[in-house]
Amino acid sequence: MSLKILVAPDSFKDSITSIEFCDIAKKSILTIQPDADVHCVPMADGGGGTIDVFRSQSSYQYKTITVVGPIGEKIKADYCIDIKTNTAILEMAQSSGLHLVPEKMRNPMLTTSYGYGELILDAMNRGINNIILFIGGSATNDMGVGMLEAMGFIYYNNKNNKIPGIVSNLNKIVMIDSSQIKNRLEEVSFTVGCDVLNPLLGPDGATHTYGKQKGANKNQLDKLEQHIKQFSRIANQYNNIDYTNYDGAGAAGGVGFTAMNFLGAKFEPGFNIIEKRLGLKSKIRANKYDLIITGEGCVDSQTKKGKLINHLGTIGHDLSTPIIVFCGSMKGRPNLKGIKSIEEISPDNIDLSTAIFKAPLFLERSIKKKIKKLFVSS
Repeated sequence: MSLKILVAPDSFKDSITSIEFCDIAKKSILTIQPDADVHCVPMADGGGGTIDVFRSQSSYQYKTITVVGPIGEKIKADYCIDIKTNTAILEMAQSSGLHLVPEKMRNPMLTTSYGYGELILDAMNRGINNIILFIGGSATNDMGVGMLEAMGFIYYNNKNNKIPGIVSNLNKIVMIDSSQIKNRLEEVSFTVGCDVLNPLLGPDGATHTYGKQKGANKNQLDKLEQHIKQFSRIANQYNNIDYTNYDGAGAAGGVGFTAMNFLGAKFEPGFNIIEKRLGLKSKIRANKYDLIITGEGCVDSQTKKGKLINHLGTIGHDLSTPIIVFCGSMKGRPNLKGIKSIEEISPDNIDLSTAIFKAPLFLERSIKKKIKKLFVSS
C-alpha cells in the first residue's frame, strides 16, 4: 500500500500562505516518495488567509468591495458567502489587517476597524442572516468602535455631541446609540472566531499582549489600556453583561468584546469553525493517514492557547495519527498533545528578513529531509 499523507497547514505570516505550503509540501513528498498518496487541506484559525481556505469549496461565492483601510486609505477587501447556508465569512485581516500597514506607520492610536464594519454592513445588505467574524491579524486597538460606526452606531460625549469612533475618543464616549441598526441586527446571528482566548484587560489582555506588535510604545500601551477600560465600563451598561473576562474578549484590540457585547456574537475558536465547515476530522478518520504534516510561522507559548497546531494535535492524538509540525521559528519547546515532532525550518543565526524571503526554500528542504529520514532511511 502507498503511503498516505495529509498536509493541513496554517500560513506563515509575511511569507507562505497555507495554499503555498500545501503545494511545496506535496511536491517535496512526491520527490522523495513518488507513489505517496498526498491530500492537501489548506487551513487557518481565524487570522490572515482564513477565507482562502474555502476557495476550493463549490458552494462559496466571493465578493470584493471598497472599504476604508486601517490607516484611512481606500482598499479592496474580499469576503465569502456560503450560498447553501446563507452564511457570510468575514476576515478582519482583509479590511483592517496589520499587514496592510507599513511597518514605520504602525500605530494603534491611529488605526481603525471602520472597514470591517463596512464588510459586515455589505453582507447584511445582501440579506445574509448568519455572519462569521474571523478577527485575527488586526492592526487595531480601537475596541471595534470604528467597526460599529460604519454599521450605523452613533457615539455621544458628555456634552451630548456626536463624536467619531476613533481611539482618541474611547474615553470620551458616554452614550452609544444603536437605534439605526438595532432592528436589523436582531435578524442576524453572529459568531466571532479567532485563535486566542485573551481577556480584554490586564497583562494578558488586548493591549499588553498585542499592542506592541501593532506599533505601540510603553506610554501608548498605558494610555490604550485606560481608554479601553473606560469604554468597556460604558459598553457594559449597554446590555448589563460584563464580557471583559470572556474567552476572546481581548482579540483584535477588543473587537472580540465588542462583537459579543453589541452584536450578540457567540465566541468559538476559529479552528473549530473552519474544521467543521471543511469536515477535516471526518476526513482524517475516514482516510486513516499514516502521517499529517502541518505548520505555522512561529511556535511559542501562545500555540497551546487556541492555535491551529494545538487543535490539530488533539485530533491526531484522538485518532492515533502522528503529526509533524514545520515552523519558521520556535520559542521554547511547548509540550503539545499529539505532536510527534516540531521542525524549525530556518537555519541557525539567520536574520528575520532572510528567513521570511527564503521560507519556501527552507520549507522544501526540511520536508524532504524529514520524509527521507522517516520513510527511506528506515
